[in-house]
Amino acid sequence: MPQRTTLPGRTAARTAAIIGATHELLREVGYEQLSIDAVATRAGASKTTIYRRWADKRALVCAALLDRSVSAPELPSGAHDLREDLMALTDLAAALADQEDVPGFVSLLAAAQKEPAVGEALRNGALDPMRRNCRDVVQRAIGRGELQDAALSDVLFDLVLGQVLARSVVQGKAFTTDVREHFVDTVLLHVLTQHA
Repeated sequence: MPQRTTLPGRTAARTAAIIGATHELLREVGYEQLSIDAVATRAGASKTTIYRRWADKRALVCAALLDRSVSAPELPSGAHDLREDLMALTDLAAALADQEDVPGFVSLLAAAQKEPAVGEALRNGALDPMRRNCRDVVQRAIGRGELQDAALSDVLFDLVLGQVLARSVVQGKAFTTDVREHFVDTVLLHVLTQHA
């Protein structure tokens, strides 16, 4: 998997412009239609500059997905109980879903089936902050005596990601505050605490 490196001044700015253009085009046209030509034009960079750093479109997209994981917002850690933590988690998931263009994300899911490197970048890059947040929520709940099983973090990740994708992709509906509260109270709390 590509590693994120800190680059000096002008090189860092050019890299940021290329990665930013890649994010924009992924949202607008999806993985299949994204091209190095379009990224170069959008970023105001030459194709030579891009190919000097990334071997092909796949490598560039993987770098963009890794960048997304590094720049993801942090989940607040001041919750007093599991429900408050779950509300903060679902609020963050909803905010991230609002930032994503659903067809663009679906195109990445489709590409991941054919391109193992894209799948790995999605799992270990773009989706890693959500996985980490789920782990932190469960660990804090264990520390408060509300839960006992650390493996519930995987269950929580699957449920939250599944809900966001089901509403956004399948149903085309927003993950509103009312929906999130209902999901937390009737699904997440029930599933997680039945193992306590």
